[in-house]
Amino acid sequence: MINFIVTLISIICILTSGLLKNVWAGFVYFALVFSCFITLYWAIMLIIKYINKYRKNIDEDFNFYVATLVNKTNLNITDIENNKAYYLKKFKKSQWTQKCEALIKIGFCLGIFIACFVLFFTI
Repeated sequence: MINFIVTLISIICILTSGLLKNVWAGFVYFALVFSCFITLYWAIMLIIKYINKYRKNIDEDFNFYVATLVNKTNLNITDIENNKAYYLKKFKKSQWTQKCEALIKIGFCLGIFIACFVLFFTI
């Protein structure tokens, strides 16, 4: 909910500043500052989400992966426990596309932040 509120307030401030640029040219700077703020905010939130999901909560996701694997195939839990290293490696490979997607989102937010930041100092 806090993400929605912060995003909504920032978008309203960006739009208001953009509409008021004809009144005073300095409002362009306010729009750029709010753009930098919102992209940096979302980049930080996505980084925190990435760390929590792929670094800290790996055991919970692996247990869910094992449960789905047991339900979909003829494997027993004892078979998976005996070859835990193999299935853990297979689990990490299965998350590769999700990790890449999350990193692309983070890179996109940081790219827009850098572009707005550079634009702020070149205007």
